[in-house]
Formats: sequence, C-alpha cells, structure tokens
Amino acid sequence: MSQKLVRCEIRREGDQGEPTVRYVPQEIYGLWEYLMRTKHRFEVVHEVASLWVDHDETPEAAFGEYQYEPVTEVTLLRWSTRDEMFTRDSRYFNTDECARLKGLFLSHYVGGNDPGDPSPQVSEKQGYWIRRARRA
Repeated sequence: MSQKLVRCEIRREGDQGEPTVRYVPQEIYGLWEYLMRTKHRFEVVHEVASLWVDHDETPEAAFGEYQYEPVTEVTLLRWSTRDEMFTRDSRYFNTDECARLKGLFLSHYVGGNDPGDPSPQVSEKQGYWIRRARRA
C-alpha cells in the first residue's frame, strides 16, 4: 500500500528554533496547511510531496541508504456517535518521534467517546517516505 504525503516543516510564527517535520496526506494538505497557519499560527515551509510505502510491501533493499525516511502510520479506529459508524483517522510520524507525537495525536480523542461506545483501537504500520529532490 502507498499513500501520497506532503513532507513539510513547521514552527510557531516568530520562533527562531528549529522547525519540526510533519507528513500530511496530500488530499487534505491544503486544508491542514490553512488551519496550521490561521488557527494555530504556525509557519509551514519546505513542502515536498512524495509517496509513503508500507515496509512489508517494499523491501528495504530497494532504496539507497539516503533515499527514504522511516515514517510510521498510526491509525485510530473509533466509533463516531454523531455519524453512527466507525471512523478511521490516520497520521504519519517520523519513526524516531512517533511515541511522542502519537501521544499528542491520541490526546485529541481522549474523553470524546460516549460512555457506552467501544474503546478506540490503535494500530501502527512501519513504512518509508521516499525522498525526492526539491525543485529549484
């Protein structure tokens, strides 16, 4: 399985620190970027699109050492009382930062379920974001 992702860097407006990397599905990138800039006041820079590929479906040997970045897909399957169906939410994190960012992602859903709803199910899938050269 593959997913088109945009890799970008974000940091708070006016912050001089190092930006942090985010991987966002391409189909929602425009909306995500708008919300990050207008609601959360982040600068979004260095956008480049490429593919995320599942580790199990793509042998690591197919890529040179510096042609990919390890990225973990975290999927939350939860019951939506409003929609009366299960909803799947997936996010992509640099594998080295996954534990920290996964906690932040899941914190948006804690306590949001009705008492009778089933507990959300969380799964992780290892993969790679294929690095491409940026256009000049």
